[in-house]
Amino acid sequence: MPKEKRILIPNIEKKISQNLKKLEISPQIPPSQFFKTYGEHKHRYFSPCQTKTGKTIAFYARLHNNLDAKKKFIREAKFLKEIQEKNFSIKKVIPKIIEAGKEKDFEWMIREYIPGTTLGHSREITLPLTKKQIKELTTLIPEISKIPAESFYSLKLKKFNCRNYLAENVYSFFSKKGIIPKTIENKLLKIIKMALPLAEKENRYFSQGDLNLGNIIVDQEKKFWIIDWELIHINNFAYDIGYLWAHLWGIKRELRNKLISGYLKQLEKGKLLKFKKLLPIVTSYLSLGGIKIRYRKESEGDIEKRRKFYTTLLVNCTKSFEELIKT
Repeated sequence: MPKEKRILIPNIEKKISQNLKKLEISPQIPPSQFFKTYGEHKHRYFSPCQTKTGKTIAFYARLHNNLDAKKKFIREAKFLKEIQEKNFSIKKVIPKIIEAGKEKDFEWMIREYIPGTTLGHSREITLPLTKKQIKELTTLIPEISKIPAESFYSLKLKKFNCRNYLAENVYSFFSKKGIIPKTIENKLLKIIKMALPLAEKENRYFSQGDLNLGNIIVDQEKKFWIIDWELIHINNFAYDIGYLWAHLWGIKRELRNKLISGYLKQLEKGKLLKFKKLLPIVTSYLSLGGIKIRYRKESEGDIEKRRKFYTTLLVNCTKSFEELIKT
């Protein structure tokens, strides 16, 4: 399915500048500097800002001129507001929204600013994690799926289409190109088809949808925060941990293994058995994008390393669960 073109809202740089002035907040990263650095490659503007009283806040504004980007932005703002009105433990690690607004052709929001550092980029960890932090993280992630999806009826959350896991044309394309053997394609499709009824049955949990290292902040007190909830939807409970784990191709195998084994300890027996069937189809699906995508300014060495990891991951999805989590 072709991606929507990255077309910016007309005169968005000027409009954001005018809005910041109207709100009487001063950005650490002026819009002119932001657009010079990123152009149309970022889908929303972000900068820490100073209020008149000297308080630091986080300001966001939508940049891309398409309906999908608009819906995501509005949905996240609504979610951040509603989650703080509910008694769910996960809200303790979600920055509070302060204000949100709609202009004629773009939206903006102000949330609590968390002074800290992200764990890394989407694929490369930059902060060392202690055993205590890994345990805390693996305790935190299951709390996301405990959010009752029905509590956010107004958001009209979409269910993940489980048929996407099949991705038959992609698997056949990879086998034709010699990226994976034909035998692996056949085994993957067989495993996915067998697990599909379970995926459909378990397709009822709240999902953050984009749980990568760049969306996890460690503050000055070593506390975790989760940001960027624009891709929230309904999925199976293995999706978020699978998403994070499958994106850690740039870190040592031992750390990946500690993360997934720590998560397994949180599961009761019934869920553990389901998880062992769901993780292979979640990670195989996510591996396809990891092989195809090409990041900006990515070195040829990193491209080769990434594709090798995801190809190995695809192969290991056809083996035992123990082999898979050792990838």
